[in-house]
Amino acid sequence: MRLAILTFLALLALPMGPAAAADNALSLVLGFSPDGRYFAFEEYGVQDGSGFPYSSIYVIDTSSDQWVAGTPVRVLSEDETVPLATVRRDALDKARPILTSRHVGEPGAMLASNPITETSADPHFVSFRTRDYSLPTSERPYELRLDEYELPAPDCPDMDLGRPFQGFRLTLTDPDGQAHVLSSDQQIPKSRRCPLSYGISEVDIYFPPDGPPVLVVLVNVFSFGFEGYDRRFLAVTRPLPAT
Repeated sequence: MRLAILTFLALLALPMGPAAAADNALSLVLGFSPDGRYFAFEEYGVQDGSGFPYSSIYVIDTSSDQWVAGTPVRVLSEDETVPLATVRRDALDKARPILTSRHVGEPGAMLASNPITETSADPHFVSFRTRDYSLPTSERPYELRLDEYELPAPDCPDMDLGRPFQGFRLTLTDPDGQAHVLSSDQQIPKSRRCPLSYGISEVDIYFPPDGPPVLVVLVNVFSFGFEGYDRRFLAVTRPLPAT
């Protein structure tokens, strides 16, 4: 936990750079519990329109891919003059008892990243290996594909945007060529904020001392906001399928 907190506080001191036209949230992985059962990350940014800073901390039970009770922990300041760093510290303070009780703080390893600023990246596909190979290897990589498809969204307004609301399916193909569906939407939950598109943001892994490795896929969720498309995140967590 100490390592995650120090990293968190160090990043608070970094400049945010120019403001984007829309609410483009950023993410920070806070770590895993030693046994890999729990995973946490932060989503933070400044709302478009209002200019209010916010931070949300998610703690996920990786065995069920469900939020831990009492999370997400959300802090929103309705004063645009309050620094984002202050809101982020407040969110971490509120989430600390949950993070501490579940011993979250073990670092994982990033296997792949698809920043939305990289125009050469495919937001719907990445391939990766689970270990750091310093020499060339003939081992086939894992392949991860995100497919979008239309789903009804009865809780969303008809905004006449020229495209329907979307769900997604996330499929992992292992080195033996076996496909594993990690997530497949049957309906759009209210927490998605009326999604129009998705993309793979980041893939992380954690190797607990006992038990299978834990895979985490952070998915970009795009919806239409006050000044353009807004981005939020969701995490799909699963034990890495054995090969």
